[in-house]
Amino acid sequence: MAAAASLSGKLLFPSSLCLCLLLLCCSGAGGAAASSSWGASRGGAARECGFDGKLEALEPRHKAQSEAGSVEYFSRFTEADRELTCAGLFAVRVVVDALGLVLPRYSNLHSLVYIAQGRGIIGFSFPGCQEETHHQQQYGYGYGYEHHHQRPDEHHKIHRFQQGDVVAMPAGAQHWLYNDGDTPLVAIYVFDTNNNINQLEPSMRKFLLAGGFSRGQPHFAENIFKGIDARFLSEALGVSMQVAEKLQSRREQRGEIVRVELEHGLHLLNPPPPSFPSLQDQYQHHQTCQRDNSRNICTMEVRHSVERLDQADVYSPGAGRITRLTSHKFPILNLIQMSAVRVDLYQDAILSPFWNFNAHSAMYTIRGCARVQVASDNGTTVFDGVLRAGQLLIIPQGYLVATKAQGEGFQYISFETNHNSMVSHIAGKNSLLSDLPVGVIASSYGVSMEEAAELKNSRKHELAVFTTPPGGSYDQGHVGSAQQ
Repeated sequence: MAAAASLSGKLLFPSSLCLCLLLLCCSGAGGAAASSSWGASRGGAARECGFDGKLEALEPRHKAQSEAGSVEYFSRFTEADRELTCAGLFAVRVVVDALGLVLPRYSNLHSLVYIAQGRGIIGFSFPGCQEETHHQQQYGYGYGYEHHHQRPDEHHKIHRFQQGDVVAMPAGAQHWLYNDGDTPLVAIYVFDTNNNINQLEPSMRKFLLAGGFSRGQPHFAENIFKGIDARFLSEALGVSMQVAEKLQSRREQRGEIVRVELEHGLHLLNPPPPSFPSLQDQYQHHQTCQRDNSRNICTMEVRHSVERLDQADVYSPGAGRITRLTSHKFPILNLIQMSAVRVDLYQDAILSPFWNFNAHSAMYTIRGCARVQVASDNGTTVFDGVLRAGQLLIIPQGYLVATKAQGEGFQYISFETNHNSMVSHIAGKNSLLSDLPVGVIASSYGVSMEEAAELKNSRKHELAVFTTPPGGSYDQGHVGSAQQ
């Protein structure tokens, strides 16, 4: 990710410019309004796009192999997937071997990353973030002066992550990722191609700051230093031609994920382990943040767990849980303009049918399988099948989704194209049917008042995730009395 620095030395931004990069990110919906800087809002769907026809469960269509891992693309290099394109999304799955390093890079797009397996550390450099300076006023001979103590690499933030974390990756910010565990790391990246921060064509471009591929080896991007004359680099950096040529990696064939030698010392990096505030702490933090618009990307947390039970928004001991990760919990999402939802359904559990109010979503299966049906606005079934681990399904805004876990259960992560995505459920507490008067239900569907009361009240004590009724149909004894 491109730091706000020259290659030969750090170019510190003046404080006034750094303030211009402030997200106003903790101001709730106001974060979207403050879209004139880094936290730009989405540009909306491409008008030539449409979701007419069947939806498809997507699997990776191309694989770029590197020395210590691979990058799998859900779209081919030379063609864009219709559903991903119309949703304004681009998705990849990255597998990193133990002691593998994803080389430094940046992108033209914001993205969210879900850690499906493994652990590691990630380093960020954000544009406009100065090194923290300690000012100490000293006095001598009647004159005052300031003494500055700077800690090296203070502008470069290193974070530890683990399975179940969502990591936010802002566009243009340089980052690298290292697997310091003893098992492969699997990460799902979803990029937002419709965000207004993207001034290129509506597609993902990654700019590699290191690495190289062998001739004829399929790959998506190249080391950008190859496009600058080595002598120019030598002069700009103040290094020898030999070092400048090594930056260009013209003889490098290891790809974009390389194996790290122990003498390089990455295993000695020891960022603090992930820690997550309680729901009460999150609320207090959000309230404080709303009053303090001076918080910026330089000080914000970039990863948050959606796997821990105490983070769940909905929990049913017999059915499952739902964890929603919006900008209220995770303020950096005001910048990213995306959110995430983690759903765990236990064996044979049902997710209340729902539609997305204000977002498209990319539904990635973490493990297990489920029967999924999706209906469009013209009443057509556009998807009816079993969604399995590793598959990705695009759910357009407003389309109705019904899900039932099979086998041992079903777990998925949904990437949403809105920082505060919202859904409307059909059944259960606070749902569409529970809100409607019985008379409206009876008149709308041509049912009796008793049947209308059954529709309204049968799931009124449950919230979003349901157990399967005995015998496959709901017990008539649970039906409530007719109410107006």
